[in-house]
Amino acid sequence: MSAINTSLAGMLGARDRFEASAKRIVTSGAEAANEVSGANGATAGAGISGQAGTLPKGGTPPPPDGVRFSSDMAGAMIDMLSAEHSFKANAAAAGRIAEAERDVLETLAPTGSDETR
Repeated sequence: MSAINTSLAGMLGARDRFEASAKRIVTSGAEAANEVSGANGATAGAGISGQAGTLPKGGTPPPPDGVRFSSDMAGAMIDMLSAEHSFKANAAAAGRIAEAERDVLETLAPTGSDETR
C-alpha cells in the first residue's frame, strides 16, 4: 500500500469516528432531555411559557436552558476532537506526500523542449 493510500485510509477512518461520535452526542442529548422531562413529569418544552412564575405539573421549576450532558456525551466530544485532529494530520501528510511525489517526477522528467517530443 502506498503512503498516500495510508493517509487517505486514515482520513476515512477519522471521518467515520467523527460521524459515530456525532451520533453518540445526539443520542446522549436526546436521552438526557428525556430524563429531564421525565423527572419533571412533563414533556421537553413544558413549563416554559410566556407567563412568569408558571411551573410545570409537580411544582418543580424547569431546568435552566442549555445543553444537558449525559455521561457518554463528554467522551463522545473528546472522541470527536481526536478524530478531527487525526483527519487534519492525515490530510497534511497526504499533501506532503503528494508534494514529494511531484518533486520526484519533476526531477526525473526531461527538461529540454526537444527531449519532450
